[in-house]
Amino acid sequence: MTTDGKNTNILIKDMGAVMTPVFYIFGFVAIASAIIVCGFKPVTILVSLFLILLAASGAADINKGIVPDLIPIFITILGIVRFFINGISFNNALDCLEGALCLSVPMLIVALIVKNGFGGGDIKLIAAAGLYLGLDKTLFAGLIAFLIAGIYGVYNLLTKKKGLKGKIRLAPFLALGCAFSELFGADIIYIFQTIIIPVH
Repeated sequence: MTTDGKNTNILIKDMGAVMTPVFYIFGFVAIASAIIVCGFKPVTILVSLFLILLAASGAADINKGIVPDLIPIFITILGIVRFFINGISFNNALDCLEGALCLSVPMLIVALIVKNGFGGGDIKLIAAAGLYLGLDKTLFAGLIAFLIAGIYGVYNLLTKKKGLKGKIRLAPFLALGCAFSELFGADIIYIFQTIIIPVH
């Protein structure tokens, strides 16, 4: 078997970590949320697929502690599709690029400096999701994800479920943050920019 064949088998095999009751529950919630928020529109299909892939990443990380490489690949494809739907322009391309890099690059730097800082799957996931979401919604997603992950970490520390060296599986939190940002981020960011910090 060729190297490409082996890599393909590994990619497919890793997706087996997704098929858990958690994924089916999250997947149902993802589709229902997309329909409720977006309505019955063509864009709802794109949003539903993105949320389902996020649910798959969270389920796989909870189950096996991995984020299958096929998930960021599929999310990247969705990001490219959305880029063309939104219109081919320099500003749109720049927004996608900034979204892909704004969190993934700092996470990569931390991972290189700090042992077990961030997993490669988490970095690939947020890079792909950032390409799809764009800069503002990615930053908002990161804020939510790391805030909830921090609260969870403090809870584990206080209840002594994990020590200081206990590793938190981050993909579920990243998935939650990205999903919330996709569904509500644009409205919240708009309110924040126009009401809380009005432009003079």
